[in-house]
Amino acid sequence: MKVSDEPDLCPIARALACVGDSWTLLILRDAFQGATRFDQFQRGLGIASNMLTRRLERMVDNGLLEKQRYQTRPPRFEYRLTDKGRGLAPVLLTLYAWGEHHLPIDARGIELVHRDSGEPIVPVIYDRHRGTPLVPRDVAMVAGPDATPAMRQRAERARAQGEALFTSPTQDTATGETAVADPLAEAAVTPSAEITGQRPQ
Repeated sequence: MKVSDEPDLCPIARALACVGDSWTLLILRDAFQGATRFDQFQRGLGIASNMLTRRLERMVDNGLLEKQRYQTRPPRFEYRLTDKGRGLAPVLLTLYAWGEHHLPIDARGIELVHRDSGEPIVPVIYDRHRGTPLVPRDVAMVAGPDATPAMRQRAERARAQGEALFTSPTQDTATGETAVADPLAEAAVTPSAEITGQRPQ
């Protein structure tokens, strides 16, 4: 899969080249929920054996999982998360929050709670330097010294559009007036219990 014309220069493209597809993220989800063996992943995902084999091998090659023998005859292996794989936990938590907010359903299959207190958790992204919750409108991607012309063009386009990229117009039903609302503003609200991935110490 070609994700970009400059995959080595763009961290997002490099990450996508490593993670690959939705199956990889679902394997990671199950690994974070304790799955380690081939049959556990297969039962949890309902994925074909050959597809699962290919993805597990690629995840091992990419350093997201490590293969450990747990039986000699016949040889059988477990797949354990590496530090690199565990580093994707904030990505999965953010996807969880996005899915809950934008794709809600009435049924409650799984919920995030604090391991010790049992309180609900709202994942938030923090800026380590400022120590404050971060929302997309606070972020600007600027061209680095080695950026290609295409990357510089995208950075300039993003700079010119600025905050408009992360706001959408909403209409007040009482007055009929249109206002600009930030659909991600609630991400800046600090909950009583949270997992942030990069929360400052």
